[in-house]
Amino acid sequence: MVMKEKNVSIVITDWEFGAGKLGSGKGPKCIVESYQNRGLHAHMMGEIILVSAVQIPHQQSDSQHQPSPPGNTRANLKNGVALLKHQTAFAEKVAEQLNLHPRCLLLTADHSNGIGGVSGLCRTVDANKVGVIWIDAHYDLHSPYTTPSGNSHGMAVNALIDDNNAEHAEQSITPEEAQLWEAIKCIKGMGNAIPTKNLVFLGVRDFEEPEEALIAKHGICSIQPQEIQDKGIKACLDKALAHLSHCEHLYISFDVDSMDPSISQATGTPVAEGLSLDQAKTLIHALVNNPKCRCLEITEFNPSLPQPEEMLAAVQEILGVSGLF
Repeated sequence: MVMKEKNVSIVITDWEFGAGKLGSGKGPKCIVESYQNRGLHAHMMGEIILVSAVQIPHQQSDSQHQPSPPGNTRANLKNGVALLKHQTAFAEKVAEQLNLHPRCLLLTADHSNGIGGVSGLCRTVDANKVGVIWIDAHYDLHSPYTTPSGNSHGMAVNALIDDNNAEHAEQSITPEEAQLWEAIKCIKGMGNAIPTKNLVFLGVRDFEEPEEALIAKHGICSIQPQEIQDKGIKACLDKALAHLSHCEHLYISFDVDSMDPSISQATGTPVAEGLSLDQAKTLIHALVNNPKCRCLEITEFNPSLPQPEEMLAAVQEILGVSGLF
């Protein structure tokens, strides 16, 4: 694993408890070990920093780790107390490394880690100057008020903006959940929300009505598969960067489920009609070579699911064109 760019820090985290399926916690280490197994020595690899997950014993009920809703109502913020603790620690480490290095490569388990990753960047620079490009099959714009599952990997982007979408609430939440959610939203700093004009979604094709309403309400830039097919990936890339031209710093979050299931089976929520590997490589090469790019996050690789070898090979190709790893 040759560090092609010296001023890059690699931070990995095995927090996987924001997802509905376990196993993605093994993804980041699997990626790193695949390079180590090629016979490359530690002095060739650069420093790799692990932020270990706050552990949640499987035999314990989720209610021991977050406030319990009354009666038989399901939790709307699963593992929320542990999520707050872990993402705070992850944000602190990302911020620390960004103060030492111009860029960070983040290899994360599930996409709830995007909360800590973006928050870490926002701890070092003005959030109003941060652009987020979310390459994903999903918007991840739910809040505890709208979530169909309670899984925080579907709430990561909402945790970064200043709109809980309560007007489209599909359930009530407890005061404890509301307080916890606001604490999670403040990991990046009180009042340090990402403006919705600083968001670009690319490749989203699976979403619910409350998320769609939030996109429409704020006029958030969303480049969906049909536009990619009609205009080509390079034109869509240009559109994304033009939309964020006012931003001075970019956080690129790449969920492997953005790619088509023909490539990306080893992920928790594969969705048809995704990016090709060549399209993904084109995006990552161009975005990471943009001087504004501060963080690249690769997330949601779950080697316990089918076809992990194919998924790992694709991730390696994407990392190969990034010049960071």
